[in-house]
Amino acid sequence: MRANNILLAIVLSASSLMATAADINLQQEVKIKSATQFADLKNKRVVYGGPVLVTQGLLTLKADELSATSPEKDQDRVLIATGKPATFTQKQEDGTLTTARANEIQFNINQRVLTLIGMAKVEQGSSMSSADKIIYDLNKQQLQAIGSDQEQVTTVIRPDNLPKEPTPPKTEQEQP
Repeated sequence: MRANNILLAIVLSASSLMATAADINLQQEVKIKSATQFADLKNKRVVYGGPVLVTQGLLTLKADELSATSPEKDQDRVLIATGKPATFTQKQEDGTLTTARANEIQFNINQRVLTLIGMAKVEQGSSMSSADKIIYDLNKQQLQAIGSDQEQVTTVIRPDNLPKEPTPPKTEQEQP
């Protein structure tokens, strides 16, 4: 039971850090660098060909292709990044990195929901979650990981005092 409480505390604190940094980043300009750009003004769609690099404050998105739609006011605006993998990195105010990667990353701007599809993985600090699909709601600060027949949801929580490199086992000569 205590382990579940610790896990819940870790997830909640990580989520609040992501939401705080995201709010700060949304107030900064977006820069997009790409090899190509195609704009369909009539249908309010832009496609950037890769490699694509998007930066906004402490956020970085790298993809092979990025498409953006800007439909009517009552419809959701969505960014879709694809790659092998596409990666999303956010540097927190305390210097730690949150990295998300998947074959497809969808960001619903209106609802502030990030969806990772296909070999999805989120790493923050020394912890990691992977699944076929991960949905993160920035407003609600909720994360949902969904496995598939080929890939179960995996979560790894490493203690802060765990050494970065594994220590080799002692040989008989080294033991007291």
